[in-house]
Amino acid sequence: MGSLAALLSGVVLTDISTVVARTKRNAIFMAIAGVFFLTAYVFLLVAGTIALSDAYGMIPATLIMGGVFIAIAVVLFIIMSAMASAEKRRAAERRRQSQLKTNVAMTTALTVFRRKPLVAAGVAMAVGALLGVTRGRHDD
Repeated sequence: MGSLAALLSGVVLTDISTVVARTKRNAIFMAIAGVFFLTAYVFLLVAGTIALSDAYGMIPATLIMGGVFIAIAVVLFIIMSAMASAEKRRAAERRRQSQLKTNVAMTTALTVFRRKPLVAAGVAMAVGALLGVTRGRHDD
C-alpha cells in the first residue's frame, strides 16, 4: 500500500511540475510578445503623428492624437459605467426574487403551522430544501 501511494504521489508531482514549467515558459513568451506589441504600438502612434504633422503641422497633429485618445477613454468609461449599472440592476432583481421566494415560503409555513402543527415539520423541511436548491450562485 505504501509503495502504491509513493508511486501515485510521484506521478502527481511529475504532472504538476510539468504544468508549472509550461506555465512559466508561456508567461515568459507572452511577456516578450507583449513588449514587442507595445513597441510596435508606440511606433505606429509616432508614425501617425508624423503623418498628421505633414498635413496640419506639429502642434495640431499632437492635439489631434491626444483628442482621439481622450475620446476613446471617455467612450470606454461610458461603456464601463453602463455595464456596472446593468449588473447592479441584475443583482437587485436577484435579491428581490430571493426575498419574494422567502416571504412566500414563510407565509405558507406559518399558515400550515397554525392549522396543522404536525404537518409543520414536514413543510419546514420542504421549504428548507426548496430554499437550499433555489438559492444557488447565478453569475449572469
